[in-house]
Amino acid sequence: MRTLTSLVFGLVVAVTVFSAANVAVAQDAPAADPQRLAAAKELMEATGITKQMDGMVAVMGEGFRKGAREASGSAAANKVGDVFDAHMKRLLSYREAMIDEFAVIYAQRFTAEELKTVTDFYKSPTGQKFIAASPELMQAGAAIGIKYSQKAMQPSPSDK
Repeated sequence: MRTLTSLVFGLVVAVTVFSAANVAVAQDAPAADPQRLAAAKELMEATGITKQMDGMVAVMGEGFRKGAREASGSAAANKVGDVFDAHMKRLLSYREAMIDEFAVIYAQRFTAEELKTVTDFYKSPTGQKFIAASPELMQAGAAIGIKYSQKAMQPSPSDK
């Protein structure tokens, strides 16, 4: 159980550090051009970023619970899963602020015309198909990551 709790703590810290690093980049950068900022927000709306964030958290939570169940059983997995869920709920309470800061990052990196081009793609049938497939692709990608993480944890012949 202690190992599982440490794993949860490590995951929560990693997500928080990653989020904080993005916030620090946005806060240190000069203000974005309002036209670019509007184009960046339109892009994020077209991609369904809010739904994607929710999907990402759900996939992470399910993957985390599965690994915790395999490592320590259902009761322990449920307990540490609740800790994970509570942290993610707090993190997502900042969703709008995060999206605003993500928009600043995009607006500083791309011109309004470039952002419009990407937005037009995501609004197209192919772009909509890509967005619709993203959760499934994320789940498949997570499964691949878990598969190779488990392989990496196995002792190699040179370890003997």
